[in-house]
Amino acid sequence: MEAVFLENKAYHHGDLKRELMEKGLVLISRYGEDKLSLRKLAAECGVSNAAPYAHFKNKDELLAEMQNYVMKRFAKELEKAVKEYGNSDKLFIKLGKAYVMFFYKNPLYFDFLFSRKNIEIQPSVNKSGKNEPLEILKKTASAYFLKFGLSDREIENKIMAMWALVHGLSAISVMPNLELSGDFEERAEEIISSASALRKE
Repeated sequence: MEAVFLENKAYHHGDLKRELMEKGLVLISRYGEDKLSLRKLAAECGVSNAAPYAHFKNKDELLAEMQNYVMKRFAKELEKAVKEYGNSDKLFIKLGKAYVMFFYKNPLYFDFLFSRKNIEIQPSVNKSGKNEPLEILKKTASAYFLKFGLSDREIENKIMAMWALVHGLSAISVMPNLELSGDFEERAEEIISSASALRKE
């Protein structure tokens, strides 16, 4: 496979695409989306100005691919939690923790992803959407709560309540001045468990 060389740096094309997207997140965080360009990104990655165009036609395509990249990584983490804890009574706690920890470990992903204006929010259990992480939550919650004879509206309310909890905790977790004693991963699970207990009927 052909590599792109500049200043004694070599990247295979498959690795370069990911590098460009990750460095793009850094540049957006530092300077804002308006300042991002493929030329600046090439310089940041140490490759030729032409190299990014092997992967992205323009800045808009880069941003779309970055969004897709983050969403896929996010969905993968949630799927892992469902697969590991699918038969456990702690499934939703573990799923919520996976949500929070993904962004705690990747704060740039949170800032970028939820600055997008095209993120679809479709909580209806009778409609499928393109927001893969939300679809995982909907599918998991629907399968669980249907066993208790809940109506679609009640299930949707619970989905929104669970999502609001973990999304809010994620937003707090990426704040630079957060001071929370103890191991954050452990505390995140405790907080989600505590909030879940308050909602028990």
